[in-house]
Amino acid sequence: MNENADPWMIKWDAKYYLTATTGDNITLWSSNSITNIATGLQKTVWSPSGARSNFQDIWSPEIYHLYHRWYVYFSADKNGSNKTHRDYVLQSVSDSPWGPYKFAGNINSLNSQWMIDPTILTLRGHLYLLWSGWEDAKNQIQCLYIAPMSSPTQVSGSGVMISSPTYSWETSIAPINEGPVVLQHNGHVFVIYSANASWTNSYCLGMLKLTGNDPLQPKAWVKSPRPVFTSANGVYGPGRASFVTSEDGKQYWMIYNAARYYDSGWDRTIRAQPFTWNRNGTPNFGTPMSLNTAIPLPSGEKPNRLNYSPLQEQGHSVFYVNVPRAGTYGLYLRYKNATGATTTQSVDVNGHPQLPITFPPAGNTSGGTPDSVLDSFITLPKGRSKIQISTNSYTSAILQLQLTLTPVPLSADEESSSQLSK
Repeated sequence: MNENADPWMIKWDAKYYLTATTGDNITLWSSNSITNIATGLQKTVWSPSGARSNFQDIWSPEIYHLYHRWYVYFSADKNGSNKTHRDYVLQSVSDSPWGPYKFAGNINSLNSQWMIDPTILTLRGHLYLLWSGWEDAKNQIQCLYIAPMSSPTQVSGSGVMISSPTYSWETSIAPINEGPVVLQHNGHVFVIYSANASWTNSYCLGMLKLTGNDPLQPKAWVKSPRPVFTSANGVYGPGRASFVTSEDGKQYWMIYNAARYYDSGWDRTIRAQPFTWNRNGTPNFGTPMSLNTAIPLPSGEKPNRLNYSPLQEQGHSVFYVNVPRAGTYGLYLRYKNATGATTTQSVDVNGHPQLPITFPPAGNTSGGTPDSVLDSFITLPKGRSKIQISTNSYTSAILQLQLTLTPVPLSADEESSSQLSK
């Protein structure tokens, strides 16, 4: 997925739902498959207004279905002042993930300190809130905390610290533990969190394991002495993971963000790859797979795109495509861009101009410019069409074009109405 960060994906009622940091709203994507979610249903389900119109820097939203309602947890500050970051929650008015949502308030009004990245642990019928926060305004080391909840919208007790950055891989750039996410499997409870500075290649994933019965006891959480997922294979700064099973439930997949290229800072993309489990019950995430690595589709997922290779004609990458019916299709382009800046290329369909496409930089390494992938949309008539995308001396050729097999689905508003009528 070309843009955004802090991905949170869940599988519910045979569909996948994704939300991610956009910065100024809560946006939801949905698809029947993991791999097509970037071009699936999309809707902004909440934007700050009224008394919340000063909310900015809306980070790390997560969506949950609890007690026949949907809840979205997120962090935000006021008027762009980072020191005012706190955690908030929205509640759906009906039993639809598409909303509408009402603002339910500060999820942890008992805590007056800086806090971000709220996430939920459900364990033996009890709810707990986890987050990343400062111990105090002067000591701005980011630690992980947990507190009990009396309802999906209210914390009912003081938070306790369960992790602070102590190892060199957590502190080499900045002492940070953030982005906690719960992963449960066969009775084991883990918290997978992001460590170090998110704007650098040193960002990585760490892991806590619950070894006792009470998650509110700090000593019950044991930290892995080494990161469980870190930069490798031309993938830099992987972090902020969430976890789902494949369509048939036979595989586990990790959805995470990584830097677009070496030292690209907060210019990140959202990626997916499978993981397995060790004999001792811990997750085995392996190493990040480069964008040049072919990965089989998630188990149970049917092929959902057609591949096209380009022809070069007078400064254009040309693709001859054939679609079963008129409509707007999901478009994926694999490309190279060594300019160090975003380029904008014109697009024609059968000689008719379309909206141009912007190609973010893909970075540069001693081994050459790595591939990058861009997701977009294109409207096509039924049957055979000629797609032309301009190139120039500063942008390497587009390597491959993919189209979804069928037009993109109903709008999110129509989908929501359909669910409510069932």
